[in-house]
Amino acid sequence: MYQKANIANIFSYKTFIPCFSPPISNQNLLFFGIWMASLLILFNLLNYSYNDVYSQTDNNIKNNTNSIRDNRGYTSTVLQYDKMKGCTDNLSERTNATQYLTYFNCGHVTTNDKTKTTTREFTLIVEENHIIPISTTGNVFHAWTFNGTVPGPTMRMTEGDLVKVTVINSPSSKHFHSLHMDSIHAGAMDGTYGPSGMIAPGKNFTYVFTAQPYGLFPYQCHVDPVEDNVNRGLYGMLIIDPKQPRIPMHEMAMLMNGYDMNYTHEGGSFALPKLDLRDPTNLVPNGLPDRHNDIYTVNGEGFVYRDHPIFLKQGQWYRIYLTNMLDFDLINSFDLHKVVFNYFPSGTSTKPYFKSDIVTQTVGDRGILEFKAGTPGEYAFHSHQSEFTNKGWLGYFNVISAKNNPSSQP
Repeated sequence: MYQKANIANIFSYKTFIPCFSPPISNQNLLFFGIWMASLLILFNLLNYSYNDVYSQTDNNIKNNTNSIRDNRGYTSTVLQYDKMKGCTDNLSERTNATQYLTYFNCGHVTTNDKTKTTTREFTLIVEENHIIPISTTGNVFHAWTFNGTVPGPTMRMTEGDLVKVTVINSPSSKHFHSLHMDSIHAGAMDGTYGPSGMIAPGKNFTYVFTAQPYGLFPYQCHVDPVEDNVNRGLYGMLIIDPKQPRIPMHEMAMLMNGYDMNYTHEGGSFALPKLDLRDPTNLVPNGLPDRHNDIYTVNGEGFVYRDHPIFLKQGQWYRIYLTNMLDFDLINSFDLHKVVFNYFPSGTSTKPYFKSDIVTQTVGDRGILEFKAGTPGEYAFHSHQSEFTNKGWLGYFNVISAKNNPSSQP
């Protein structure tokens, strides 16, 4: 630890007299030079501050491996918090539905001990017609993806961080794309109009904002027809953590979605009825298709958690970041058997709003669930709409005795 020198003593006349006392010999000149060099080094040490990059990507999605180094002060605090969040070490990984549960992308992070600021940089690459599995029974889908997956990666940051998200629209794309995030940001960063709302194929745009407020927020492509971009898979979730950490728990991300597999429905699905000039009160159908979902999932693949249950440990607490991006249906729901959970709407409070075993969300709605795993056995979780359950939205938690510890624990 550096200790500030007494500036008054450094510049006292007693310090300067030996250097300037006549006669000025070669020895005195040498001493003066050494003294001045030492003084410059001392001033540099007194004004030294850490400005360190400690993790993740260089915006090259093919080579995104962490190189985390431990440092002191502010940087070490940020590093410790990110480790507690479970931030991923590899940003290039294209996760499956099981890996997605605990895959938290905290970005390329730069900290400055002197100013106590953190900058996080993310890269999202849009690819069209990326073939992905959407059920364990063999269904596949021509998806539009952020970084190769549906949903896109869960981006995670802390309230107050400066965030930069670069969206690259692949040169092979045939459509414009954008990024819209449901949090506080400037209008120019909204992703709905202007340069931020129309990224041409082969081009990119960087969205810059200060992460606020803390909570859970969806992100999506907002280019018209919005329903086509959502149905094809261009969405994900954004977690802004509070500056004071929540109570530590095992954490999972779950995003509810669906797929209309009839691509001929694309090109615009919602509009006002045609106008009958002779009788404006007359309803004239507009001829647009009636959109509906053929498969319903959580984290992109139907029945994946039915066929591959999620293991929990008895007596431990769990936190689920739950978001609904299901279009063409007015509501979706999450029903958990055998226990009740605390629910935090939008995650914008650290105090639960209610306790229940079921929560209903509209499109774009979200919240945080916290619960304690009870007696050993299987706990179903699913949509409470029978159609959604039978078409893929069904899974199980497998609660095991605290004496056991399987490697598949979240």
